[in-house]
Parts: sequence; structure tokens; C-alpha cells
Amino acid sequence: MDEAKIQEALDAKFKDLQTQLQEAQDKGATKEEVQKLHDAIEKSGDALETFINEQKSKVRKNVQEQFSDFLTENKEKLEDILANKTGEIKFTPKAVADIATGSGTNATAAPVVLHNNLGSFNLRDDSSLINLASVTATNSPALGYTELLPKEGGYAFVAEAGTKPQTDFSWVNRFVTPHKAAAYEVLSEESVTDVARLESVAREYLSKTHNLFKADAIYFGDGTGNNPTGATVSGRTFVSTGMVDYLPAGTSNFMDVVNSIITDIYRTQAFTDEAHYMPNIVMINPIDFLKQLVAAKDNDGLPLYPQAGLFNQVTIGGVTIRPWIKIPAGKIFVADMSKMNVVNYVPFSIRVGWINDQFITNQFTMVGESRYYQYIKNLDLAAFVYDDIAVVQAAITAAT
Repeated sequence: MDEAKIQEALDAKFKDLQTQLQEAQDKGATKEEVQKLHDAIEKSGDALETFINEQKSKVRKNVQEQFSDFLTENKEKLEDILANKTGEIKFTPKAVADIATGSGTNATAAPVVLHNNLGSFNLRDDSSLINLASVTATNSPALGYTELLPKEGGYAFVAEAGTKPQTDFSWVNRFVTPHKAAAYEVLSEESVTDVARLESVAREYLSKTHNLFKADAIYFGDGTGNNPTGATVSGRTFVSTGMVDYLPAGTSNFMDVVNSIITDIYRTQAFTDEAHYMPNIVMINPIDFLKQLVAAKDNDGLPLYPQAGLFNQVTIGGVTIRPWIKIPAGKIFVADMSKMNVVNYVPFSIRVGWINDQFITNQFTMVGESRYYQYIKNLDLAAFVYDDIAVVQAAITAAT
């Protein structure tokens, strides 16, 4: 509490005691009661007088100290006035201010390093999408695979001593080269010394962004230059043969779209009697996941797919459907991702070293990289479909 408020409280108490004394006298209070109030008034008055005197003493002391400093600081001017017999200097006491949080200031800006409190990057983890592919490893700098194709001829029923039919097949050897995924960071020795956890965060960033980059390439690599070809780029569009307008107008839903694409993949073959492809994943944009599954209602207003949880993958009829932010709104990707081959050659690593004049500039470079093969066999391309939900639904639904 400041001095003004203290004095105000003492004044109020003194006046209140005087009022009580007057009221007691008017009511014919006893001598003892009146004497007790007199003593209280005297004590309160003494306290008020003592407080006022203390404040005056503080002010006098403060002013005296200021005047003493003033004389010391202006000693030369006073000597000039004495010597010249003329002139004057003026002393103005400074008012004392309250000490508050604003009383303190920084002479200069605080060092940046004092404010750093590095945590961890909140990055998405797409490793489960990488694991949908067939992931293996090799130590070979070149990788080849062979595709077999039936040719002419085949089995037939023949009569006794009859001529048996001839059959044959062919094969094609194909070769793939590894792709290098790499990035680097440049840090100063001072930064990793002064900023706690900076080096570990830098390593974490290289690692996490590498996995995100790899997952993106597996699905969306454009195949140009050194880039691998992703599953959606390799994928074909829906072929509606045999399924055109098979559903009456206004009766189709999202699962009809999914099952129609799965059927298209199942029945598409590179050659007669080829094993059927069995899609293991359906991916759509999170907004479409909400609209088509989570919020979908039947004619009675009940959830059409009650097992579908918001932004979680759901399995309906043996088909796993999951949202992924990388899939554009309105698109649908259906595939047997086991036919996408990811073969790790040089595992991801982080290396540290100097480039150019970094040794004399107290800097160093941190490199994160890996090399791996990514490919889909030519005969397996039919197992990947990437199309528009609306286009597929229009193809399988009769017009009004």
C-alpha cells in the first residue's frame, strides 16, 4: 500500500473515533466508555502524527541527498560564479516515483539464444503407406527382373497315337536403377553450442522429411528425369465395360464406386488365366472421407456406415479405406499396393562434414540421404486405378 493510502486510512480511523465519542456522549455513556474512546483517539492521533512526520523526514532526507549530489556535480560552475561574482544555478528536487514492473528496461535487445526452446517437429508419419508396398532390400548396384508371357499353343485332347499340340512362352528381362533421395543442412558451431537441442532437432528434421518425401514419391513421383514413377501416375483410369448404367438413377453410393473399381481391377488381365489382382487399399481425401462415409445417411437418417470413424481408416466388406491429405478432393485411388516394389539399396543415413571454406568459418554440413529402387512390373500396371469419384459414379449410374 502506498503512503497516500496509508495516510487516508489513518485519517478515516481518527475521524471515526471522534464520531463514536460524540455519539457516546450524546447517549450518556459511562465514564469508563468515554475514557476508552479518549484513549483510542489519542493513540490514533499519535499514529497519524508519527506517520506524517516520518514522511516529512523522508522527503527532507531525500531532498538533502539530492542537493548534496547537486553541489558535487556543479562544483566547477559554483567556483566560476564565486570567481566572477555573478551567475546562478537552479536546483529542482526530483519527485520520487513508485517502483513497478515498468521501472526496469533493457539497455540493449536480449540475445536471441535466450528465447530458444526447441521441441520436436509435429510432422505427419506416412511410414504405414510405404509399408503397403512390397518392401525388400538388396546390396546390388543394379536390379533386374523377368516377366513371363504365354505365347502360342496350349493343351488339347488327343486321340490314341494322335499328334500332341505344342505350346510355348516367352520372357522379358527388365532393369531398374536406384533413385537417390537427399537433402542437406548447414549449421554453425556457435549455433549448435548456444541453442540447446539444435543438432538433434536438425537430425530429426532430416529423418522425418526424408520419410515424407519417400512416401510422396511412391505414390506421386512424376517419373521425369531422376524421379521415380509413383503409383497414382502409373495407375490407369476406370474401365466401365460391362458395368455401364447398371444402377438405377439416384441409387448409387460411394461403396458402389469402390466395388466397381475393385471389380474392374479383378477382371483385368494381361493374358488369359492370369491370377486376379486383389486391391488392398482405397484412399481418398479427408473431406471426401467425411462426406462419403462418416456423414453418409440412409433414408431414415441413420449412419450408412456406422463403423466409419472420423479420419480413421475403416474396413467395409473386407476393403480398407483411409483418408490421406495428399489425395486431391474428388479423387479416388484403388490398388493392390503389393505390386509396387520398393527395394532399399543404401539405407537412410546422416553424415556430417565440411564443404568449401566451412572449416575456417566454423560451419559444417549435415547430409541426409538414401538410395532405393522403386518400380511396378509392366504386367502389374492393371492393378492400379486413379480416377475421379464423380466420373466413376456417373459411368455406373443410369441417367434420369
